[in-house]
Amino acid sequence: MATPSYVNSAARFQIMAGALGVALGTLACTAEVPRTSSSPPRSSGTVPTVAPTTPPPMLNVAWPVEFAGRASALRRLSRDELVTSMKGLTGQSPLRADLPEEQRSGHHPLRTSGASFVGTEVGKLFQVVKAFAATATPSVLTQSGCKLTGPAQKNCLLAWSKGFAERALRRTAHPEEAALYQSIVATAGGGADGDKPAMEGLLTAIFFAPSFLYRTEIGVAGATASAPRVLQPTELATKLSFFASLSPPDSELLIAAKNGSLANGTERLKQFDRIAKTNEGKRAISLFIHEWLGANESKFSGKSAAYVTGLSPTFAGDVRADADGFIDVVLASADPTVGNLLTGKGYVTDPVLDPVVAPSTASGFPTGDTPANERIGLLMHPQVIASHTKENGSSPFQLGYFLREALLCEKVGTPPAGATALARQNPPAGLTQRENLEYRTSASAVCTGCHAQFAPLGYSFIAFDPIGRWQTKDPSGKPWDLSGSITTAQGARLDFQTPADLVRAFAANSQVQGCFAQTALEWSLGRGLVASDAPVVTALDAAIKSNGGNVPNILRTIVGAPEFIQAAQVTP
Repeated sequence: MATPSYVNSAARFQIMAGALGVALGTLACTAEVPRTSSSPPRSSGTVPTVAPTTPPPMLNVAWPVEFAGRASALRRLSRDELVTSMKGLTGQSPLRADLPEEQRSGHHPLRTSGASFVGTEVGKLFQVVKAFAATATPSVLTQSGCKLTGPAQKNCLLAWSKGFAERALRRTAHPEEAALYQSIVATAGGGADGDKPAMEGLLTAIFFAPSFLYRTEIGVAGATASAPRVLQPTELATKLSFFASLSPPDSELLIAAKNGSLANGTERLKQFDRIAKTNEGKRAISLFIHEWLGANESKFSGKSAAYVTGLSPTFAGDVRADADGFIDVVLASADPTVGNLLTGKGYVTDPVLDPVVAPSTASGFPTGDTPANERIGLLMHPQVIASHTKENGSSPFQLGYFLREALLCEKVGTPPAGATALARQNPPAGLTQRENLEYRTSASAVCTGCHAQFAPLGYSFIAFDPIGRWQTKDPSGKPWDLSGSITTAQGARLDFQTPADLVRAFAANSQVQGCFAQTALEWSLGRGLVASDAPVVTALDAAIKSNGGNVPNILRTIVGAPEFIQAAQVTP
């Protein structure tokens, strides 16, 4: 049976307009004023944001802090959050890869605060949601428990839809939304010809509504004119739940929100600890760690055939699952620290990694782990290495750039205009890969000064191929030179002979621990830092100094901070 016309008109218009951003301004405004069905939408889809007008505070912390973010009252759900939310609501989800891929900024974790679905994404998103609604309808009809006929069936589905919409939208449906959902369910009557299209239309309308695709952090005015805005109870529960599990709040968390107890830091920590122990909570923390390391998007499919030929079709997924398993083990151990994530060896003998770590000549060049190269920690896991290498050949500059920015929170300067043309040509014969690159990048002090920021770090990893195999010798036949030295922004000197030496130096460095903490804070906020985040940064620095980079403690410090309940201060 064809989808009824009301689904193709009213519901589709509502959700496509919202996804384009037209309804975003309405969401931000009407959250603070009584909403009526005649409330006009704003003509602009611009998300209100705040520029950092307050001078950045001077902080005495263990890492360089940048206050250059933009606060917003709206946060777009990421692909991971969409998939997790839909699965939690229906037991099923669309494929993550089918959803529009988010725009990313350098090596920062994904930032969704103030981000909007743009026109080129809307059509794709609608088709995915519509197809998913059709797939999920049979099981959702069963979940509804409605097995009646005639008007009784329609009334049953309508009553069920109210609760479903409230969970999906993370609030009670507004009158005009409730009227729309009622019109969609109107043809249900206990038969497949009516129930199936009605449920498909209902799921499509809800999963493509602005209030599902975005979450608000608008809040209400503080007790005084100068006091910060405070998140409304359901907004606070939503923020905590998505940070802890990538999904909407469960019933226990909503009860805590409605009785006002989430305003208390102790209760927030109790709820966070409870959720973090669930499978969803473990996955959320693991996903954040992948975001920290720039490894949440698999890059194996883009590698040259010379490196991936012969690997199983499930290899990319198996490698990701192996990294997740390692993270879970570390965080459940007696030493759940940043240092242990960087130096643990628990995954090295996992059979799934045999195609990478076992000796081989299949690529035409001897590869495989040897005692001399000692593979340790996540930075040497194939999931992470493959995320920062080219499709072919070695990638020391890409890896070094990543290590400087993601591990030390030190921004690498922008290359001068025409930098490629400045490279020296015609290197002497017989050079190693490193010698060749050092020759090409030594044309002037400008070149060497720029590359000195990251090249020593990358040269330490030059022996790894694009999927993380250790190449046992340089293509020239000479031994590898993986040694190097850098000085951090905090004045610490890191000397190393091998990548394992470098990783251990990172693990023991307080700047790396602080950078991880800052990244966790940015992940919780969905944006870069602004001046008003300074108190939390100070609290994180104190936590690191007392616990040595304990990951659960860092996350709990963020959740327990008084600033966690504050809303973004946005302009109209």
